[in-house]
Amino acid sequence: MQHGSIALPVDKRHRPIEISAFRWSSAQTGWAGFPVESRVFAPCGHLREYGLDHALLALCIAGVAQLQIGDGEAVRQATSIPGRFSLLCQGFGQEAVEWSGAREVLFVGFCAEQLERLMGDEPDLACLDVEPQYAISDPRVVSLVARMRDEIQTGCPTGRLYAEALSVSLVGRLRRLYASDMPLKGRHGPALSPVQARRVRAYIRANLASDLGLAEMADQVDVSPHYFAMLFKRTVGVPPHHYVLQERIREARRLLAVGRMSISELALNLGFSDQSHFSRMFRKMTGTTPKRYQSTVCTRDTHA
Repeated sequence: MQHGSIALPVDKRHRPIEISAFRWSSAQTGWAGFPVESRVFAPCGHLREYGLDHALLALCIAGVAQLQIGDGEAVRQATSIPGRFSLLCQGFGQEAVEWSGAREVLFVGFCAEQLERLMGDEPDLACLDVEPQYAISDPRVVSLVARMRDEIQTGCPTGRLYAEALSVSLVGRLRRLYASDMPLKGRHGPALSPVQARRVRAYIRANLASDLGLAEMADQVDVSPHYFAMLFKRTVGVPPHHYVLQERIREARRLLAVGRMSISELALNLGFSDQSHFSRMFRKMTGTTPKRYQSTVCTRDTHA
């Protein structure tokens, strides 16, 4: 599709159906998660005979629209307002939809390639087979999509792991609540074994400067990225991206005390996008700035 990366509705000949105006897309950034795209809908429109190449989530972030959803001979009514989203499944023969009212919508596309990459050896999760939903509310889903948008619009400073973690969390939530098949069964146990946990922690410590991703971590214990994220949180108590951030800040404190690197060099050597991002995360985690922390440590050592 022009400008973006998400294939929106198509007709029987598989030609795109233009129903909205493009605003921005994650394809224009270094975003590594499911593609996100912002579009603006005209005050009125309809979709009758159409299909989708993959499941789509459409979150309203501005404006109000009245929806009419055709289901055979019946017609359902729904109201799209900020904070409500619709969830559409893959395939042709979708329910007919008409709307009145202009609104801005964030689309998230669940393409098969990314689902397969993130779900790995869980073949039953390689597609998001959901029951269609219209103008529903789920604060957890809205929060995850909002965090995706914020990360994209600030230039993706947190890196690939955070994008993948948000994506895995989102598809896991949608599948648990709205999938048409059975939920995932825990085939690998409730948590990482002590040996697995030590292996993953060692891998993280050895690669703090890298743009770490879920797939590489999951490979250390031979499970899928999706399942690894669940096991890791059960074992450690925090998601992988948060643990990596903790480890980077812990190492930063050690290096600041040694004082052999500038703050900008230290930031790049610990996998932060730039010095500003490092300083912001350091202050969030420690309550002080890197420069102030280094000055305090040096002063304490001088007086010791």
